[in-house]
Amino acid sequence: MRIVYDSKTGLGKKFAEKLPFPAQSVSEPISEECLLVTRNEGLGRIAKRTKVFLKQYGPLVKGVVVNGNKRFGRFYCAAGPKIEKRYRIPVIRHIEGEGTADDAAAVEEYLKTLPLSIK
Repeated sequence: MRIVYDSKTGLGKKFAEKLPFPAQSVSEPISEECLLVTRNEGLGRIAKRTKVFLKQYGPLVKGVVVNGNKRFGRFYCAAGPKIEKRYRIPVIRHIEGEGTADDAAAVEEYLKTLPLSIK
């Protein structure tokens, strides 16, 4: 299991590094199952690098965490539902900025529910 992040400001990377798995950027190739930490682009669009990653590696992605800023109101983490609908990958958590310890704990709990073959 790897944590793959698409981070423009570094906040998604910081969250990915809070989790107890190796972390890498979406721009690097991957050959194992992963959790994706991504972001909105503009007002709730799926980030371009995330789209490219999901097109190539979507079957390896077992869940998505979307980070955003609540000051954007209805656009807060709005890419999440779009990813869920378009790629049929569950959104595990919406986080603000780099996330909290509670966010990391919730994601770790989700990862524990996955089949043993991908832990």
